Amino acid sequence: MQHVEKIMNQNHFEKWSEVAKRLQEPFQAIAELNVKTLQNIHYIKPEELASIKKPEELLEKQINLAVENGHKALDYMQKSFQIFEKAMLSLVDEAKKTAAEKK
Repeated sequence: MQHVEKIMNQNHFEKWSEVAKRLQEPFQAIAELNVKTLQNIHYIKPEELASIKKPEELLEKQINLAVENGHKALDYMQKSFQIFEKAMLSLVDEAKKTAAEKK
């Protein structure tokens, strides 16, 4: 009888370990996405500022950067929602599977 309990406890622990691993994956993916996104954000460098001769050049550079970084922000949002969606679908599938096993 104790042997059966031990096996059941081990199976329960293994299932929880798998769930914890799946929960960790989206956090890691978001962290990697954050780093990648921050590394790709552009800004006006000091040497570029020194070469500007007219105020409209500065305005043009700022607008171009705003548009470029805006696209990167939209890409970030899309990728982060995909990560979240994948995580939620995985949890729902696991919950359905667990509920079906209990029946």
